[in-house]
Amino acid sequence: MGRLAPADGFTVAELLIATAITFTVTLALLEVVDRARASFEAQPERSDMHQRLRVAVEALTRDLMQAGAGLDPLIAAPVMPYRVGARDNDPDLGVLYRSDAVSVLYVPPGESIVVSHTYYAKNDDDAGTFQLMHYDGASTDLPVVDHVVGLRFDYFGDGPVPLDPAILQDGPWTTDEPGAPMFDADLLQIRRIHVFLRVQAALDSMRGPAGVLFAHAGTSTSAERYLPDLEASFDVALRNTKMKS
Repeated sequence: MGRLAPADGFTVAELLIATAITFTVTLALLEVVDRARASFEAQPERSDMHQRLRVAVEALTRDLMQAGAGLDPLIAAPVMPYRVGARDNDPDLGVLYRSDAVSVLYVPPGESIVVSHTYYAKNDDDAGTFQLMHYDGASTDLPVVDHVVGLRFDYFGDGPVPLDPAILQDGPWTTDEPGAPMFDADLLQIRRIHVFLRVQAALDSMRGPAGVLFAHAGTSTSAERYLPDLEASFDVALRNTKMKS
């Protein structure tokens, strides 16, 4: 009888090697797909963050550039580093300087009435609400941009060094109209305002631990899903201001 030929097939070693290769390739593909999905999910949020910055910059620049227009500098300060108005007026509370608030006064073109615009940061850690707010000095107090986690105003005179906040709240005092609150005459020295803004991702899943990249911690545990806070800094020259004589 002739010798029987061995049946064709794979050895155990060959099967283990093939399984290992398949497993490695599958993991690599899953990692690529996960990164692509994370990038796809982050792109709309990244666009929203840039849009929030643009809206905030445009709103602040528009009103700051008008500061003092049509206003007599001997009667009122065009820029004040605090909230001004009929409700929650900072001077009534003894607050004469806030790094996260600015009030602007001017007379719009073609009008004769002074308008007031106050921008300030509203931070509610318990509710997780961080907003750039706008107050019209009367009754309207509304958010301009959400998820603003950083807002700071620095004030400059004619030089390159910021004005010391202390001199903007220690007098000499000037009144505008009878019965109206006084303001520090040194506010009339302000010629330029430096604005710093910082916005965060709205989704907790796009933020990691609080630190350099994130003002407020999120739930992400993978750097592949991190969407760091965005920052913007810019200067606005107050073209309508005049030094008090």
